[in-house]
Amino acid sequence: MPHTDADGLTAGAIAYRGIDRPPQVVLLGRGSTPFGADPPLPDGRVAVLDWGVRQLARPGLIVDHHVPEEVPRSDQLLVSGHGEVPEVSTAILMRRIVPEAPAWLAALGAYGDLGDRGLVLPECAGAPRGIVRRLAPLINAPRRLRDGPIETAWTLLVEHDEPRGILADPRSADLEESRDACRSELRRAMRTAPVVGEGIAVLRFSSPCQVHPLVATAWQRRLAPRAVLAANDDYVPGRVNFAVRGGSGDLRQLLLTALPDEGGEFAHGHPAATGGSLPPDRFEALLKALGVPANHP
Repeated sequence: MPHTDADGLTAGAIAYRGIDRPPQVVLLGRGSTPFGADPPLPDGRVAVLDWGVRQLARPGLIVDHHVPEEVPRSDQLLVSGHGEVPEVSTAILMRRIVPEAPAWLAALGAYGDLGDRGLVLPECAGAPRGIVRRLAPLINAPRRLRDGPIETAWTLLVEHDEPRGILADPRSADLEESRDACRSELRRAMRTAPVVGEGIAVLRFSSPCQVHPLVATAWQRRLAPRAVLAANDDYVPGRVNFAVRGGSGDLRQLLLTALPDEGGEFAHGHPAATGGSLPPDRFEALLKALGVPANHP
C-alpha cells in the first residue's frame, strides 16, 4: 500500500518489481489512511510505504523516512531512513531493498520529495535527470485532485521500463490535465491575502485540490520569520485541511502545544513540514490557541 505521491508510488512500483507473484495493490482515496484500529486494508500481511510510522493494525513491512511516532509490533518490520544525512526518501529505501529495480524510479521518488537534492543520492546514479524533472509533476498531480487519475499514474509506473515510455504513452495526457488543473487552482489560491499574527500567518481558502501544502511552501519565505498555515475548506467535505511550513523550531510541537489532546490526522510528518485535518470547530480552536486574529476569513 503505497502513498499516492510520487515518492510513495515509485516506492510501490519498485516493491512491485521485487515480489515474485503479483501482489494486491491498495491505493487509498482522499481522507483515508492505513492507520487506526480498523484500517481500510485487506487481512494478512501488508507493505505500507511512505505513509509514516504510526499504529498499524496489521502484520507486515513499513518503509518510511518520516519521524517514527510508534514502535513497530513484534510482527512488523520497519525500514526507516529518518535521521540519515543526506536525507533520503522512501523510494531510495525501497531501491536498497530491491537493488535490481531501475534507478529512474528511485530518482523520480527522491526528486518528488527532495528536489534536486534527491538526484545526487547514489541510488539515483544513471537516471535521466531532465526526464525525471518533467515526469515528477505529472505523477504527483493526480492525488491533488478530488477524483484524479491515481490509478493511471500507478499503472504507467509499473508497466513501463523507461521513463520516456511514460511521457510517450497516450494515457499520460490524463496526468497532464491533472497537472494543469492543479496549477490553475494554485494560482487562484496564491492570491489569498494572509492574516498575520505575532508568530504565525494564516491563508484560508476553498479549493477542491490539495494545494494547501504548495501555498504554505510558496508563502513561507515572504512571511518569514513567521510560520505559515495554509488552510483549505473544500478539500474534504466537513473538514478543514491545512499545511504548516516555515518559522523556526518543530512545527509539530507548535500544533501539539496549541491542541495537546488532539488525535487523528494532526501534527504528523516532519518537524519543518506538518499539518492536519480537523472539523471546523476544532480548527477554530486551533487558530485561537495559536493567537490568530479573530478577523481571519
